[in-house]
Parts: sequence; C-alpha cells; structure tokens
Amino acid sequence: KLVSGYGHPEAGHIFLQKHPEDHYEGHCPFHGDNCLEGLAAGPAIEARWHKSAKEIPDGDKAWEIEAFYLAQAALDYTMILRPEKIVFGGGVPHRETLFPLIRASFAEQMSDYLDVPDLEEYIVPVANGDNAGILGCFYLA
Repeated sequence: KLVSGYGHPEAGHIFLQKHPEDHYEGHCPFHGDNCLEGLAAGPAIEARWHKSAKEIPDGDKAWEIEAFYLAQAALDYTMILRPEKIVFGGGVPHRETLFPLIRASFAEQMSDYLDVPDLEEYIVPVANGDNAGILGCFYLA
C-alpha cells in the first residue's frame, strides 16, 4: 500500500546514533552527521574514506560502519512500520559483502526485542538493480 500524508517521506534523513569509531562530520547539508543520508550515502562514504564504495575492499572497517548505519535504519523502519521486507537499493548496496554485515548488525541491535522473519529474506538488495526506481513507478502505475 502507498502511505501518504503531509508532504513526501524522507526516509533517508532519519536520525541515527553514531558508530563509536566513526569521527566523520557528515555529508548532509541539513543534518551533518545526525542522519542516515549524511552518514551512509555514497557521497558520505567517499568523503569519509577518500575513495568510492567500489574502491573499498571487502573486509575493510568501512563496511562494518556502513552496515551499522543501514542496520539501524532497518531497525527503525521495523519498529515503526513493521514491513514484510526491507529492500535497500542505490549504489552502495551493490556490494555483496554488505548484506551479511547489515543482517548481523540488525540482529545485534534488535537484541531479540521483536520477532522478525528470516533475515536472509527480510533485509535484501533491490531485485531490479539500477532500474528499480523506474520499474517501481511502472508497477505502481
């Protein structure tokens, strides 16, 4: 179902707790290092690590920190919306190494507070790759 109300949702600007090892000042011009966009989006990764997400090797600390933020977002969306599935899209989630880290961080942060489906099926990458936005619009129409 489409959810609508006053204005449009800004799910990328939810406020997050900073990772204890992250000292980056944030990329968001409105919220600095307080929101998901400012801490976890592609431009934030590139500014923090001085290289694009494509250039950061698997196993780098950067992915643990990124997963911490994305898991925290998934946790917030789970607590508020109780969705059947959480789908992460965009450039950063193209990295296969990221999803096991997100799921592990999600489980740790959830601390068995709520029952959730199998995390392998609950937190997933977008199925249509870079065409997800336009295809989603088509499906909704």
